Amino acid sequence: NPYPIYCAVEKRCFSHGPLEGQWFELTPHEAGFTELGLFVHTSLLDSKFQRGDLLEKKPAMDMVRLQGVLGCALAHEDIIKGFIPPWLNVPGLIDSAAEPYLHVYNALSNLIFLIRSIVKDPAALTDLDQLQQDLEAKVSCDQSELLNSKSQEERRSLFQQWNLELLEVAQNWSQNLENTTFKSHASFLTQQILPLVIKWEWGTTSNFLYQYQDSSVPACLHSAEIFHLIDAGMLINVAYPSFLGDKRDIDLIIAQEYSAGNMFETLTLARDYADEVMKPFPEIDETILKDRDFPKDCYVLEGKGKEPTIVYMPLFNRRNCKDEEDFKAKREEFSTFQLPFSQDKIQSLLEIAKANIRNNREALLAEMRKAALRRQSKRI
Repeated sequence: NPYPIYCAVEKRCFSHGPLEGQWFELTPHEAGFTELGLFVHTSLLDSKFQRGDLLEKKPAMDMVRLQGVLGCALAHEDIIKGFIPPWLNVPGLIDSAAEPYLHVYNALSNLIFLIRSIVKDPAALTDLDQLQQDLEAKVSCDQSELLNSKSQEERRSLFQQWNLELLEVAQNWSQNLENTTFKSHASFLTQQILPLVIKWEWGTTSNFLYQYQDSSVPACLHSAEIFHLIDAGMLINVAYPSFLGDKRDIDLIIAQEYSAGNMFETLTLARDYADEVMKPFPEIDETILKDRDFPKDCYVLEGKGKEPTIVYMPLFNRRNCKDEEDFKAKREEFSTFQLPFSQDKIQSLLEIAKANIRNNREALLAEMRKAALRRQSKRI
């Protein structure tokens, strides 16, 4: 099996700090900040540290929680912008007090979306529509005048109260459902899961760099007792940063591009990242970028010196799409936010990905041979 490297971005540094404090990675052996070169053993990730000393050792997080912490796009404000009611979406009202309220509403809306994607019963779908309407009615009630008259602490208390009221809306909804199997499932979610949603700070874990005595640690990490880790895709949706530079000394990166957004965007973002942290990265021929609306199935960015070679392979491309319109349609069909994929869709994606590898087998083998020779020459 391949060696797993999970990646995330630290929220505070991502919003207000230097790039060196942003990229976070976790392996079976260590967890920490790639550019700072500061890590702890993975089993100590949630333990309490101060000034580099271990104060309280906590049980190692299991894989389910680790994946939840490291994959939490919900922790970043950009994700919740679409859930801000108009009365609240004005300067001065969106602050640290409002964010938890919006996160909870976001989580409830996403939960409804996910349930809707697997429920087929028309009556249950109608019930879900009613819950969505009840929640929207609650958050649409203009409270701006009340908020403007309150202090920061009073506003925080108000938002906490409104969080509980959102939970109450969901609980009342589930209690009023007819006695069916759907009601039992809905009751479990509203009684057991949603209270945890209210309390949970998305993507948080203890900060092992809290008050750590090292000038390289930025203020966004030094002064906080907890990390706020968010999905690494908020910065770059392919984990190039973990594989650049001397630490892993990579000769060849095979990047199968499955990201949403503009084609080649992850590649150019990685180039800019490497430039800022002064790590080698192969040159990107600007003519390649002109293919973004209908890319080929394989591009080779040949590394020189310490630069890795990158084989860039778009999932959808000129070989498996008829034209630009078909390319656009395929990307839309398999877009990210439509969970869950059916088994047929999953199988289709697997076959497309496997075909891309088969179709470029010779090119891949050629680059592997070159990488092996480069590695051999470094040892001489």
